[in-house]
Amino acid sequence: MMDDSLISSKTTGETSSKINNQSITTRRVLAKKSQATLPGCPGLWLFKALCQAAVACCLFICAACGMAGADQPASPQRIALITPAGTGELAEAIRLGAEAAAKERGAQLITVEAYPVDSASHTSSNADYAISPPPLGTPAAADRDVTRSEREQAQVQAAELALKQGATALLVDPLSEDVLGEIIREAETVRTDGGIVPVIVLNDEFPVKGITSVISMDNLEAGRQAGYAMAELLEGHGLIALVGPDPLSAGLVLREQGIEEALHQYPGINLIPKSVCNNRDSCWQTVKQLLDQHELTGIIALQEPASLGAADELLRRKDGRRLSIVGFGSEQQQLEQLQEGVFQRLIVQNGYSAGYLGLNQALAKLKREHVQTRVILETKVVSTDNMFWMDNQKLLFPFVQ
Repeated sequence: MMDDSLISSKTTGETSSKINNQSITTRRVLAKKSQATLPGCPGLWLFKALCQAAVACCLFICAACGMAGADQPASPQRIALITPAGTGELAEAIRLGAEAAAKERGAQLITVEAYPVDSASHTSSNADYAISPPPLGTPAAADRDVTRSEREQAQVQAAELALKQGATALLVDPLSEDVLGEIIREAETVRTDGGIVPVIVLNDEFPVKGITSVISMDNLEAGRQAGYAMAELLEGHGLIALVGPDPLSAGLVLREQGIEEALHQYPGINLIPKSVCNNRDSCWQTVKQLLDQHELTGIIALQEPASLGAADELLRRKDGRRLSIVGFGSEQQQLEQLQEGVFQRLIVQNGYSAGYLGLNQALAKLKREHVQTRVILETKVVSTDNMFWMDNQKLLFPFVQ
């Protein structure tokens, strides 16, 4: 028989071992239950699901906003063309060129017309806005020519109107340095963010600060072309008169300089001092006096009004005098008179390219792309021999498809 103490000790040890084993088993079971039940806890699962749903919603909203922004195009840049001071085919060619560039680049072109040189009542059917002539007190006054100062003020008003209509850039063929200076000052003050509305100058050159780009012919070279054309017509001998407006722009000064440089190479040609005339009627009177006082063999007219005035006097006389006229411009009446033999040569620039390139330079500035501060337009000497060549047809009639 075993000792009771031994039995008791054994029993106690077995019991303790069982308790320890049960404790370990219990902890393992509880741990497993904890691991199994923690993720499946209803509160925690719901919280996690809500967080995931919120993140998904945010991503969906951001994506939707991004797609909406992609579908919504930015507002087009609004470029204003202040129509040239002299209306006619050149002005229309410039407008067509600017319009074509605007369509290609997704911009909006608006045209603002300052009333033209020779008519106080004319307004273009293509203009979006127009500056009316000043009120005139009597019917007789309504027939008078608009003064230069009135035309200059109208150009400034046209630029102001364009800016009020939201123009982000201006294309302008300014009448004078003063006009351009005023327009640039307006362009510098209209924006509230400190930026400056770009001003693109067409067809002329002026020593004014703040110009974004100049699109014009090489007036010095164009003058040389006119001088050489006249020398060829006169076969190196004759007396020539130069008629045109006051040289209020650097372009006109260079044009005269080019003519003089070319004619200086022909000792047999004499050039009398330039006669100043600023519109068609005054140029007609000027040419009349020149023909009365001199045995002229040639006239070089620096602008369209001067050439048309010279043609008016030549047609009025009909005295059989042989007189060669070289002019600048491509107005319809000039082209008709070229065909009729009234003009012998015309120096023509590409107005369509002026408008097209001008608008592209404006957009380049607005989009912070490279801007050409000076763009030179090609000029050609047109005669009855070459006016119907394909290239010259595009130059003279850009509006014909």
